[in-house]
Amino acid sequence: MTPKNHTTKPAIAFTNGKILTMDPKNPAAKTLVIKGGRIVGVGNDSLMRDYPGIAVQDLAGRTIIPAFIDSHNHLSSFACFFPAWANLIALTTRETIFTALDEHAKKNPGNGWLVGFGWFDAQCGGIDLTRTDLDTIYPDRPVILIQATFHKSVVNTRALDHLGIGSSSPDPRCGIIRRNPEGVPDGILIEQAQAPVFKEIMAADTRRHADLIEARARELLPLGITAIHDPGVTPAAEAAYRLLSAEERLPVSILMMPHGTTVLDNDIGARLSGPVTGTGDVQLRTGPVKLFADGATAETVAFAMKMHGQIIKSGNYRDDFTDALCTATRLGFQACIHSFGNATTDAALDAYEQAAKGAPAGFILRPRLEHVTLLSDSQIERLADMKGCVSIQPQFLVRGEGMKRAPLDEGKWFAYGDLSRAGVVVSASSDDPGGFMDARDPIKCSVMGSTMSTGDGRTIFPEQVLPFEEWLRIYTAGGAWAGGQENERGMLKEGLVADLVILEGELDPAHPPRVAETWRDGELVYRA
Repeated sequence: MTPKNHTTKPAIAFTNGKILTMDPKNPAAKTLVIKGGRIVGVGNDSLMRDYPGIAVQDLAGRTIIPAFIDSHNHLSSFACFFPAWANLIALTTRETIFTALDEHAKKNPGNGWLVGFGWFDAQCGGIDLTRTDLDTIYPDRPVILIQATFHKSVVNTRALDHLGIGSSSPDPRCGIIRRNPEGVPDGILIEQAQAPVFKEIMAADTRRHADLIEARARELLPLGITAIHDPGVTPAAEAAYRLLSAEERLPVSILMMPHGTTVLDNDIGARLSGPVTGTGDVQLRTGPVKLFADGATAETVAFAMKMHGQIIKSGNYRDDFTDALCTATRLGFQACIHSFGNATTDAALDAYEQAAKGAPAGFILRPRLEHVTLLSDSQIERLADMKGCVSIQPQFLVRGEGMKRAPLDEGKWFAYGDLSRAGVVVSASSDDPGGFMDARDPIKCSVMGSTMSTGDGRTIFPEQVLPFEEWLRIYTAGGAWAGGQENERGMLKEGLVADLVILEGELDPAHPPRVAETWRDGELVYRA
């Protein structure tokens, strides 16, 4: 439940432990005092004299930090529907995939959509499937297997017929209906070609949608997460969030990043007449609009890599995001851009520079890029000069070993350390439920980032290693800045929201701590 009025509750002091504030002006303290859902004092034990009858929480040597912020969590779209689908994450054989689908079908009989999420195709180290493979097993009901990235799916013939997709169907704008040599769709739908399916399988009335969001959000509290940025909040999702807020049912604070009517859609025009970035309160606030400059498939990620003296180009970035960015900026919105490829990042930075020229007087554009898996030194410098930020996902390091075996003449994979050292604000996130693992645990992902490995002891890119404590800062203060929330949360600083995490154990990636307690808005919401 969203906490109500705390003003009648006594102040609480946390002491006798390590207080890691993430505030560069006051990095450590002996005592932290909260009252009324806010931090009211950070300093030494004398603070407690100002609060007669103050309740004392003995940290017993444990560490208290700001609560974690997941800066890229698809809570209102894929994540809240994910529990109702067959879980295919990390399944890489036909046998395991179809076993999981069969089990799911038994629990969900009928002739409606059969949905599996987390399919890995060969591009991701999994297995290629087409409509023919699915038809063999499921000829009588529509089936879709969504790739782990969300950007590609395979459907069966029944689904294609249901959607009205045939040989004469044109590719949608910013989408691909893949076809065999005879021109017949083979069941692979890429980017916007998936939109009609997504519209159906994620359909729910506002109350049902709100219930699904609430249930999934509650799972974040044991991980120490009390705030997320939702990249891609459709009008329907925004209505569900507003219902939860009105009924005081938001388990975590939400930064809504407005989007088009369907995911992967850059047509955000209608939403631009609504509340602008920053509108709202600490429980529910409008963030930057979400735009896609590229996708996440070989066809839709734009790379320009120099290897062995030659430039190798692949994929294409979208041609519809710059105008949308400029329009949003003119109306007072911040914007974040999905940018996987390095060629895409050049185009995205160009777009931000163009948008800044048309921004309203006094408006400070804050460039924000999502993912950025490959960057050059000049791009990092350019982003730093623009006072930009990035939201990255340590889970993608599981693909790093293959990238390391293909060394580049120029550019750097997963340049987390270089970004941070250059002054670019780095925030971290899960991309939940996408990717190669359940990446919602900030501690687990901080271990990955601080060792630049997948937990197998092999450091992939040692030059990008950052200390474990720095990763905790990235998951707290970094996330707050990326969301324009640095005056609201992300640090243990007087006046900010009293969202706290108590960690038990040393801050050592070799033997990482665990979340012992999570406090939200000054109230204990989880205890291990």
